[in-house]
Amino acid sequence: MRYDLDFKMQVIAYYRQGHSSHATAKNFNVNPEFVLKWVKQYQSGGINAIKPKTSKAKYSSEFKLNVLTTMLKEDLSQSEVALKFNISSPALISHWHKAYRLHGMSGLISKPKGRATMMSKPFITDKPDDEKSLAELKRELEYLRAENAYLKKLDALLKQKKKQALKKQGSSKD
Repeated sequence: MRYDLDFKMQVIAYYRQGHSSHATAKNFNVNPEFVLKWVKQYQSGGINAIKPKTSKAKYSSEFKLNVLTTMLKEDLSQSEVALKFNISSPALISHWHKAYRLHGMSGLISKPKGRATMMSKPFITDKPDDEKSLAELKRELEYLRAENAYLKKLDALLKQKKKQALKKQGSSKD
């Protein structure tokens, strides 16, 4: 459930009047963890830190790396780093950390969402090879390698099926 800015401000104001997080949570019918989270966010980043996000935030790979290095250098928890950099979800930092450990810097680069359009750019152009750009040659090479691997797998599958058919014929003759 999303809470609007006015509601969060009322919760924070009630808490700052001296009420405990549990009393505040009970009064506003929210989780006590939300109360503490909103108060910490407000204390560290002001009103902008608790504003509901209108769209999904996009972070650059450099920003992600900066967050991770700060967390490790300063020995901060994911929640502390999320507060420091105004990141809505500490779990996001965990995801970045895992991706960085597994794939290095390339793991922090955002991947485009959805499927790529088929044949948006032809892989093989009609131009002579010496007139093709380096990008066109690389794209064609990648396509041909994939096609070659596919054909090799298809050939191996056909040979395997043929072998199985011969085995069945041999055993049925007995």
